[in-house]
Amino acid sequence: MPSTKKSSVSRRVPDKKLEVTGKRVSNSSRKSSKAKILPPPPPEPEEEEGDSEEESEEEVVDGSDDEEEGEAFGEDGYDSGHSSEFYDSAAEDDEEEDGEEDEEEEDEDDDGFEDQGSDSDDDGDDELQMIETHTPPPPPAFSKSKTNPRSAVVQREIEKLHDSATVGVNQALLHIDDLSSDDEEGNNTIGRVPLHWYDEYDHIGYDTSGGKVMKGPGESAANDGVEDIFKSLDDKLSASDKNKFTIYDALNGKEVTLTPREIEVIRRIQSGAYAHPEHNANPDYIDYYSSKKIQVGFNSNRVEPKSRFQPSKWEALQVRRLLKRLKDGKIDMDYLTGKKKSMQEKKESDDKPKEMWRGDEEDELLNRKGPTHIAAAKVKTPGTEESYNPPAEYIPTEDELKKWDELDVEDRPYGLLVPKKHPNLRSVGAYEHAVRERFERCLDLYLAPREMKRRLNIDPESLVPQLPKARDLKPYPTVRCMKYVTPSLEDGTMPKIRALSVSPDGQWLATGAEDGFVRLWEVGTGRLLRSWDLREKEGEGEGAVNCVAFNPNPNHHVLLASSATNCYIISTGVGNAEDSELTTALLSVASSGGGGVLSEKVKKAVKWEKFDRGGRKTLSKHAAVEGAVAKLSFNGTIATEGVKWHEKGDYFLTLTPSTGASCVLIHQLSKGSSQQPFGKKREVSAVEFHGSKPFLFVAGDGVVRIYHLVKQTMVKKLYPNCKYVTSMSLHGTGDHLILGTLDRKTIWFDLDLSDRPYKTMKYHEKAIRGVRFSKKYPLMATCADDGHVNVFHSTVYDDLMRNPLIVPVKVIRAHHQVGRLGATAIAWHPKLPWIFTAGADGATILWQDI
Repeated sequence: MPSTKKSSVSRRVPDKKLEVTGKRVSNSSRKSSKAKILPPPPPEPEEEEGDSEEESEEEVVDGSDDEEEGEAFGEDGYDSGHSSEFYDSAAEDDEEEDGEEDEEEEDEDDDGFEDQGSDSDDDGDDELQMIETHTPPPPPAFSKSKTNPRSAVVQREIEKLHDSATVGVNQALLHIDDLSSDDEEGNNTIGRVPLHWYDEYDHIGYDTSGGKVMKGPGESAANDGVEDIFKSLDDKLSASDKNKFTIYDALNGKEVTLTPREIEVIRRIQSGAYAHPEHNANPDYIDYYSSKKIQVGFNSNRVEPKSRFQPSKWEALQVRRLLKRLKDGKIDMDYLTGKKKSMQEKKESDDKPKEMWRGDEEDELLNRKGPTHIAAAKVKTPGTEESYNPPAEYIPTEDELKKWDELDVEDRPYGLLVPKKHPNLRSVGAYEHAVRERFERCLDLYLAPREMKRRLNIDPESLVPQLPKARDLKPYPTVRCMKYVTPSLEDGTMPKIRALSVSPDGQWLATGAEDGFVRLWEVGTGRLLRSWDLREKEGEGEGAVNCVAFNPNPNHHVLLASSATNCYIISTGVGNAEDSELTTALLSVASSGGGGVLSEKVKKAVKWEKFDRGGRKTLSKHAAVEGAVAKLSFNGTIATEGVKWHEKGDYFLTLTPSTGASCVLIHQLSKGSSQQPFGKKREVSAVEFHGSKPFLFVAGDGVVRIYHLVKQTMVKKLYPNCKYVTSMSLHGTGDHLILGTLDRKTIWFDLDLSDRPYKTMKYHEKAIRGVRFSKKYPLMATCADDGHVNVFHSTVYDDLMRNPLIVPVKVIRAHHQVGRLGATAIAWHPKLPWIFTAGADGATILWQDI
């Protein structure tokens, strides 16, 4: 049979199976061990009988092999029952030139394929069996013909066909998921230790349980065991074992059988190819730029600008903004990752009930972007007058109907509607003005302008500060305890009490009445002890006492009283022997008419005179003098609360608002002298000494000025924002000041905080007449012409960071109004939480905390 010529472009595909039964790999000859797979010869034309017979025989063989291959090959890619077979090509009729080239290629490919662990080249005992590999025949279109020789395109298609067939076989042999060595079992635990260390022993290591791993049979300490291994292999070799390739694992002392897949991987690694046949080292080229449309024009060849290859500044700005908002807490990671669209979203549990009408729909419309939506005004709901059977008072009479006809529709009580009475609902007809009213409604919606009025959804209770309860701030006066009854006038009316003052020890009470008398009361019993008539002529004239003040020094029993244009110095005549001597020494100069050391300006403003209306017995046997001992005459009337003592008890001041620059004068009782601190004319309404510093508070012209008496300079200005100050009181610490004004305001100043009011309170309905701080308790009180006395809890803290606590705790309805006056004066007890009140009704009342 003539041999078929092979094409010179055919190539060998290394995809044969190797199975070796032995402990080493030996190649008997290069041609037998390294087989090549060639494509099957194409069928010859029918004219040649030999070729047709040969082709028919090959087709029969190929068909049988294909059927067996389809039945035997499973999911693992090879026949488990015929694992000893190897696939190889049956091309033996190559031309001589092609044979020589193939042999050269085989020699190059076989370099390094020989097992490095074997030194034997024995050709007689070959352990590799080549089995013919049947590849599918090429399509009929590629059949060889004498008239149509193969072209280069046909040859490339044949090569691709053989490559795909070879890869399919290799993929059947190899498993991609079984490429890891983690599942290999190893009993020896000695690690990477040279095995020749165990040459002198009968074991080669230790297993995981600590037992020895013995050497294989035939191995000893003096022999490396190579000859014994081959001998044992030859003995064990049988017909069933020839199809297996086993090697000896010296580390673990056991035999390992290699699978066809492992043999194929070893062969590919030794030949320098990729270990995995699935890997395509030369993939088809893909033209990635073929899908781009080529623009032809003036700018088609323009080079891309550099800015397109640099990071975007706009994106960097957006990133910085997002990081800033993330740092400030305005957004979170859920917003950045897109889990929620807005930061206003709140996750509500499905268990909680949801409101159908929240009431803030209008606020949502206002806050949304775009033009502001203004809802239309709602139509007035029907009332009783629109009932089909209204009450009789809703049905108009004939006279009322005539009056309604004369009025405009807008001025009528019910507009176009005239209430009528129907016996039942079926008798009610159509409303005659329905079309007109609907038309006017449409005109209102279309033409009438709308204005949005914001509705503040604020809880009124949230605006009220959280103050402590009044019962937790006791003690403070709540109950009327005692009333001091003033003798009535000749006509039977009670004289108005203009002023009152309490002694420093809290035992005595002095009141000044409109009848010109200064009365001394005993606080504990309410007994009237003394009455001093300060009128010009005793028993004649009218000179209302508008101010009284006890000396704040408990050792000086002296009382000041002002009436009209005079100020009287009164000795109360109470006290022990020591206090009486101090009081007599203090009044010695004043009782003799003053010291006479006065400047020309002061002599015009004030005059010291001796005043003696003695003849009465003193209250204390130790007292030498009782009653008024001196009088100071001024050019103007002394104001209400126009006499104030200094805390030391030697200096006092007087206020006469109508005398210009000499309205404020400071007097020294021990020397009987006076001085004028101001040289300019000012309008002054109230004055007060500082308790511990040489400061003088002067209220007038809408401001409160603070002067330093030693340096003779103005220290500070306070702006109360009021019309007229009627009363002034300084806290015991000297850092807080309260003012009472005619416009019903009580103004609190924190001198260390600001020159503006810390708090302005307006609890009275009429002008305030007096404000007072308690010297011992955190209490404050105000009185006004409405007859009420308001008591406040006022705690001042030593910590400058805490604001004063001001809480109204009690409203005392102390007096009733007489004319335009109500409660005229108040005074705190110096040692107890008691308060004394006086009013225009002639009553003087003590209120206690019972």
